[in-house]
Amino acid sequence: MRRLIAVLSVLFIIAAVACPLIGSTGDTPEPTVPLPPVPTVAATVEPEPVALPPSPPWTEEEVTILAQMLWGEARGVKSITEQAACVWCVLNRVDEGYGSIVETVTAPRQFVGWQKNNPVDDTLAALCEDVLTRWYAEKDGETDVGRVLPPDYTFFTGDGKRNHFRNAYIGGDIWDWSLQSPYES
Repeated sequence: MRRLIAVLSVLFIIAAVACPLIGSTGDTPEPTVPLPPVPTVAATVEPEPVALPPSPPWTEEEVTILAQMLWGEARGVKSITEQAACVWCVLNRVDEGYGSIVETVTAPRQFVGWQKNNPVDDTLAALCEDVLTRWYAEKDGETDVGRVLPPDYTFFTGDGKRNHFRNAYIGGDIWDWSLQSPYES
């Protein structure tokens, strides 16, 4: 509609300027009647709305805490699957009611590798975000999200080279890595 008004305004101005010239020989000026000022309509172009990517459901603090924990607990572990399992272990505890991600990781004597001054490695932070994406997808009802640790495995110990995940604090089954990993073929 605005474009139509702008086009009509321009045509009106052209017609107003051209009319006195039509039929004129140029010898005698014809009397002209002053025209009222023509309102100008600025043509505005409204930008198309840009769909912004949805914000992730986790916070930057949660990613930082998880990445610091992962740096302390598994930075030397060669397997990305085993590193991801550390994050899944935290999320399994959150699902069991241990508290929020931050509360679960920072609780005294729980994840001893987490230290507030641990660095946040970009690769480990990206892995944490990947696991969080899978966890939230699972919470939204998706199946086969790439979980590498069953939900009941909430404990692990390490031997300096690998972490060993259990479904009980004392005793229990040690995880056998039988789930298909999205990280390694």
